[in-house]
Amino acid sequence: MKKQSLILICMTVLGISGSSAIAAGTDHLKIKSAEAEWEGLEVETNVAIPIDGKSGAFSFGALTDGTNNVLVLTTHLPIDDSRHEQAPSGFHTHVLDLKAPGSAFAGANFEVDLEGSAKNSAFDANYVWSIKGNKVEVEKVPASNLGDAGVESVVSFTIQPILDAQKNPTNLCVTVIDQI
Repeated sequence: MKKQSLILICMTVLGISGSSAIAAGTDHLKIKSAEAEWEGLEVETNVAIPIDGKSGAFSFGALTDGTNNVLVLTTHLPIDDSRHEQAPSGFHTHVLDLKAPGSAFAGANFEVDLEGSAKNSAFDANYVWSIKGNKVEVEKVPASNLGDAGVESVVSFTIQPILDAQKNPTNLCVTVIDQI
């Protein structure tokens, strides 16, 4: 498998500017270093990553093939869209497709393509992952689940859901906080 090390900090990919987007209270999403090699992803942040399920909806991800087949380790309680969520944090993995944000998401970078993502057999993947202090690791990801694409960048982002009356997401807004 091809190994790609991502060492350029705050590079501009897909029109996203990294460090200028760091928001207050999101220090755990500031990426210190990252490495992606298929079959996996490693991210180190500046501070410990909260795993108590009380820090809002956020993710770490590898952008591949533009905005298709994006590998994410995410938590977004109370949305229940995975059979593999771990209590109490709610963390789990997905392979998602992203699209340009709709008009309801001013200032967002992307919106999750819920329909397209749900068609992907890797959407509710149960990849091996861990969070220890300020380090995230996702392992044993088949390259074919990512469309055999190379990594364009590693990102951290927040998620803002729009929910229907039954608390199911109708839209998910993605705001990139940092990238490498």
